[in-house]
Amino acid sequence: MTDTCKTIIDLLGCPCEKFDAAAGGRAIYRRFKMLERQGEAGGYTPLVVYATDALLEALEDALGETGAQTAADYHTRMLPLAQRINPGALLQSRFDQGIADTDQSQLLGGFATTRAVEGEENLCVGCRNSTREVLIAKFPTRSAWELPLWLPMGGYNDCPSPAEQAAVFRFWQEAYGAVPVTAGYDIWELRAARPPMQLLESEQLAMQQFAFDYDLVLQAGKGQDTIRALASALRGARAWYFWWG
Repeated sequence: MTDTCKTIIDLLGCPCEKFDAAAGGRAIYRRFKMLERQGEAGGYTPLVVYATDALLEALEDALGETGAQTAADYHTRMLPLAQRINPGALLQSRFDQGIADTDQSQLLGGFATTRAVEGEENLCVGCRNSTREVLIAKFPTRSAWELPLWLPMGGYNDCPSPAEQAAVFRFWQEAYGAVPVTAGYDIWELRAARPPMQLLESEQLAMQQFAFDYDLVLQAGKGQDTIRALASALRGARAWYFWWG
């Protein structure tokens, strides 16, 4: 185990299982689901964590900014702020900012005629490309939406702050049964139990996801770089991805 991984575990302050990324994302996700079932009775929520130098730096920065010593301390300090945030108002504000100075009709685009549905089996598959060491942390909470407060990163460039992330995750957990599965210094992967099945609803969700993470559209490949193309991909999708460069 590297010193980086040891330090991350110390900062998280909760039981962790360590894996070599070479084991593969599917094997790690299977273990995650087993721990998820056990956590329902054990009072914890698991999260797959990519243990990298960049994540350690993000954790140290977040804790340092609030004077927190551990993730538990950060959670205690920031939970009231996350609970006060109105996620609808936050997403609307970020959406307005994201479409400023753009051709809005071009940004909206059209729905895709063909699409590949992202199933939950695709979660964690990128772990080999992200790190050598992977943790499954068992955070002492039954509220999965709080996980950004237990693994705080963000607040840089266009990435929402941990409190903002938590508020939006609460909103999506209530609406779609969406819970975080994987996190790194610049990524989140969520699994949606009740994804939108109609294009109108998926378009509304795509607008929210664009507001949360502009790069989902602005950095997408040609033909995928519109809100409605994202909406087409979200219809029925159980795996959601977010990243900030």
